[in-house]
Amino acid sequence: MEQRHLLYQLSQEGNLSQRQMAIWLGCHQSTISRELRRNQSSLGCYLPDTAQAQSETGRKNAKQPFKNVSESALELAKKGLKDYHSPEQIAGRLKKAGQESLSHETIYQMIYQNYRECGKYQECLRQGRGKRKSRYGGKSKRGAIPWRVDISERPAIADQKTEIGHWESDTIIGGNHLGVLVTHVDKASKFLVAGLAKNKTASEINRVTEKL
Repeated sequence: MEQRHLLYQLSQEGNLSQRQMAIWLGCHQSTISRELRRNQSSLGCYLPDTAQAQSETGRKNAKQPFKNVSESALELAKKGLKDYHSPEQIAGRLKKAGQESLSHETIYQMIYQNYRECGKYQECLRQGRGKRKSRYGGKSKRGAIPWRVDISERPAIADQKTEIGHWESDTIIGGNHLGVLVTHVDKASKFLVAGLAKNKTASEINRVTEKL
């Protein structure tokens, strides 16, 4: 659901192409195109809640959504995602090696529907190779919010997700480090707001946050 609300925010910016939105969200451009086309209002506005409802209905009606995915193909896909390879790369290498037939769209769906715990690799799609360790050691600060409250300093009730008003913030770096998507999600209601920043400096992220 969060992914669809992010797509809604990006589509409302008005100056982003479908290719750019796909880069932000870590999926293929054809996925974005199909998602927008299938879930539009009469005025051409993307409807994330409608899209989510239709997706959930489809999953309930599908008795075996990934019946053609073998155990070996699943394990190969998981290994590739763990190594921060894109679904396109994984599908291409499997086909080239003549091992298993698995499309990149199927891999994306396994992630977004959390098939056999594939959902945990969604963060790998967002960060890509940026999450690899520096050869000089140490943790990368790419995408960190300068003014965020450390998780160890949060009040205990925030983790219970029962009280509205406790927000979880994040940043998503665009392709080639061009632009930053700033997101804030209420931990209890899952309400999400997002906006585009020019860079990840504290002043710029604060400016975008104040506009949300």
